[in-house]
Amino acid sequence: MNTTRVKQSLKYAWQHKHMVYSYLLLRLAMVSPFVGLNAFFHKLRGVIIGKEVKIAHDVLIDSLEPQNVILEDYVTISPRVTIHAHTTPTDCGAGIVKPVRIRESTWICVGATILPGVTVGRHCVIGAGAVVAEDIPDFTLAFGIPAKPVRTLKKMYEIPKNATLHRVLVLEDENLSEKNAQFKKEKD
Repeated sequence: MNTTRVKQSLKYAWQHKHMVYSYLLLRLAMVSPFVGLNAFFHKLRGVIIGKEVKIAHDVLIDSLEPQNVILEDYVTISPRVTIHAHTTPTDCGAGIVKPVRIRESTWICVGATILPGVTVGRHCVIGAGAVVAEDIPDFTLAFGIPAKPVRTLKKMYEIPKNATLHRVLVLEDENLSEKNAQFKKEKD
C-alpha cells in the first residue's frame, strides 16, 4: 500500500470519525462478557437505553443508525440478537431508516432478529431465532419466521418496588391458568 493510499484512508477515517468511534464501541460491546458494560457501550454509541437494561455479548444493534433504537426500562437481550433500524442502500436509492422500539420488561431470546420499524410491546417474550418483521402487542409470546404472536401472557405477580429484588414479573399463559382452575374444581 503506497503512502498516498494510506493518507487517503486516514483522511476518510478522520472525516468519518463518528462512524469509526461507533464501530469501535460496537465491537467492544460485542466481545465484553459483562451485560452492564455492554449496555453502557451501546449507550455511548447513541442507542437510547432505559434503566437496568441487560444486553448480552455478541449483540448487534444497528451499526449505522444506533440513535434510532430505543430500549425501554428492564429490557433483556440475549446473545446473538440483531436489531436493524435501517435498510441497506441499493442502486435504486438510499436506505430507509425506521426507528425500532422495544418496550419495558421485554425479553428478546437468543438469535432473534428485529427488523426496521418494529415496536415490541410491554412484557413480551420473543422466541429464539425469531425474525420480527411487524409490531408485537403487549403481553405476548411470539416466535417463528416471521414472528407471530402465539400466546397472550398474563401478568400475575410483581414484587413491590421497595423489595430487595429490582424486578420480578411472572408471566403465565391465560389458558393454562383456566385449566389449573378447572383442575382444582374437579379435585375438590
